[in-house]
Amino acid sequence: MKPAQALPWHAEIWQQWMQQLHEGRLPHALLITGLPGLGKRTLARALAHQVLCRQPDGGHPCGHCQDCQLLASGFHPDLHQLEPESEGKAIKVDQVREVSSQVQKTAQQGGYKLVLLWPAEALNINAANALLKTLEEPEPRTLFLLVSDRPSGLPATLRSRCQQWAVKAPTLVEGQAWLRAQLSEDQSPQILLKAASGRPLQALKLAEGEAEHQRQAIQQVIESLVRGADPVDLAARLKSIPLRDLLNCLQAWLADSLRLRLLGDAAVQDSRQLPLYQQLNALLGVRQLLNLEQGLRQLHLQLQSNPNTELFLENLLISLTQEMGHE
Repeated sequence: MKPAQALPWHAEIWQQWMQQLHEGRLPHALLITGLPGLGKRTLARALAHQVLCRQPDGGHPCGHCQDCQLLASGFHPDLHQLEPESEGKAIKVDQVREVSSQVQKTAQQGGYKLVLLWPAEALNINAANALLKTLEEPEPRTLFLLVSDRPSGLPATLRSRCQQWAVKAPTLVEGQAWLRAQLSEDQSPQILLKAASGRPLQALKLAEGEAEHQRQAIQQVIESLVRGADPVDLAARLKSIPLRDLLNCLQAWLADSLRLRLLGDAAVQDSRQLPLYQQLNALLGVRQLLNLEQGLRQLHLQLQSNPNTELFLENLLISLTQEMGHE
């Protein structure tokens, strides 16, 4: 397995990190933020590999030292992963305490100790408080890498203990060039990148079909709602889709529906969905679209409390139905 490497549009952040590392100014905690599909975890793993490598070469891990070999095997004793035990669940206080106790020990390889935490917004309140205590009294040569799609979901006190870095989308040319190298000749990077709102990894996911399958399932449910179908009956058809992916998809469609209503066809990001947007706009005014968008933001926050999936989906679809006037 090759060492993790930053992606082309990460170059500016990466150069600044390498300067900090070279000058011994790397902070004890970084909060890496940005929209889904921009490679934040890839960037965090690349930094972890760079920091742990014993013989880095020109801003990249050597790939040959003992630490690089351990990383390639999938296990390095000084790299700790902190994430929910299952999709959509919270990161619990016991998980944070366990990792905190590990980083208090001497590094087994004699270098840095690293914690890769994703998604940071999944920390429940007790876990966030436990992590805050650890960050307030950092161990030497210990680095926490927090990755978040929604940093606003973290307590302000926790954010303040981290140096924050926002990953931005690449330019159109840069994104298409990278995506073209990942695709087969019959796939269009231009179309995929536009459908993914400029996020290359999301575009790649679309190309690989998983997101496309999810999109079709969500579209069928929304079209059924438009026709007045029972939202409770429809909820079961969405159970296999991660709640975060579902909310992200709906938010993108609502944003596009607003663009269509206010700016016209040319402003729409995903033109494949124009018929659906037109159906939505026939039932929803600007106020209703904005109400739904605000409601989806609130539902994102509820994901931190491990909601019952069935009830969550039913309430979501009932809210959509009510705004459409199908009560």
